[in-house]
Amino acid sequence: MRVLGTVAFSAAHARAVLPLVTMLGELGHEVLVAGPESVLAGFTGEPVRTAAVVPEVCDQLVDLLQGEVLTLPPDYDPFADEMIVEFAAGPHIRGAVQALLPVAADFRPHLVLRAGIEFAGVLVAERLGVPHVAAPTGVGQYMDRLTLLNALNERRAELRLPLHESLDSTHRYGRLDAVPPGYSFARQPMPAAFAYQQPSHHSAGERLPQWLADLDPERPLIVASTSTSGGVFATESALRLFDLDAVPDQVLRHSPLAHLETLVHGLSRVDCEAVVLTGGLPVEAQAANVHLVESMPQALLLQVADLLVSHGGYNSIREAMRAGIPTAVLPVLHDQMHNAHRVGELKLGVRVHDFHADAVTEACHRILGDLEIHATVRRAQRHLLGLPSIRAVAGYLERIAQRNRKLTVTW
Repeated sequence: MRVLGTVAFSAAHARAVLPLVTMLGELGHEVLVAGPESVLAGFTGEPVRTAAVVPEVCDQLVDLLQGEVLTLPPDYDPFADEMIVEFAAGPHIRGAVQALLPVAADFRPHLVLRAGIEFAGVLVAERLGVPHVAAPTGVGQYMDRLTLLNALNERRAELRLPLHESLDSTHRYGRLDAVPPGYSFARQPMPAAFAYQQPSHHSAGERLPQWLADLDPERPLIVASTSTSGGVFATESALRLFDLDAVPDQVLRHSPLAHLETLVHGLSRVDCEAVVLTGGLPVEAQAANVHLVESMPQALLLQVADLLVSHGGYNSIREAMRAGIPTAVLPVLHDQMHNAHRVGELKLGVRVHDFHADAVTEACHRILGDLEIHATVRRAQRHLLGLPSIRAVAGYLERIAQRNRKLTVTW
């Protein structure tokens, strides 16, 4: 089977695709992953080919705007559907489609496996008449389905592709998820997913530092991290994209950097050892019990932790579930407010209700002392570890590709 993987935006969005394409390559399938050069860096050394043919997202937007800048309104809502859909499926993705088509036509895939909010791959698959499936995603299952359908139909019209009427058009061939059905984070009803175990960590060479083992074992170990979605804008072209002098104050106050500063201050008041993953952000807050680290394999770190305090990204919550630890969620943008409510609903943790250090401290104290939350998380862990292994996904995708071959004339 020949599989075309499509990725975009940032390395964080590609991480859900990486274990899948690696598994397919190891099983002998021919895999080509296409996307922006910066996003493909994480696929180096894997049993797949890559094609850095897609422009960086900010470059696409700069070209589309032709010298104009984006100004966020004073009442900008980081959780709004329109902004998310425009970013993922706006007019700028035509450039990605046009860059992908000749590569895809030459490769002749039997199936397109795309990152969760990478929609150029959907349109390329429709042009070629092959099925497409999305990797597990948080934002992809949060976006309003009608808003997304309308945006994609605008792109289809521009590319002279047939329009679709079904809200399920982006999942018409199937859907993948990495949590059990009863723990789904889908915001609206969606087609049933093939649920499987996403590996707890990917690289066999990953390890934790020795100093971590030397921390006081009598105190709970809390891991904290923030959203990496903003990394897509950490480019030179991003500086030309936004009117930085007009960024609303609420955006600055709730930025990933402000998020980390709030977490550090809150954790400083908890009797714990805390490891805060900064992602390279210049965090100035300091505390004796808080250890600032630019990067560390989070999924591996969570295996020795007692609590995750995070922005509430789908992957972080899923990793905490697999490790059997609860999550305190202080949402920043996109699907994270919805995820925070879902975490509370499922009793996998709590939402931090205020962007303030005291609220972080209170949430940590509540979770660490709540035996019901810990028992519920352990139950969720058992359900998750009872899912089929990632290798079962290969058979699922093979069946989709084979069914399509019987219905259509393909390569």
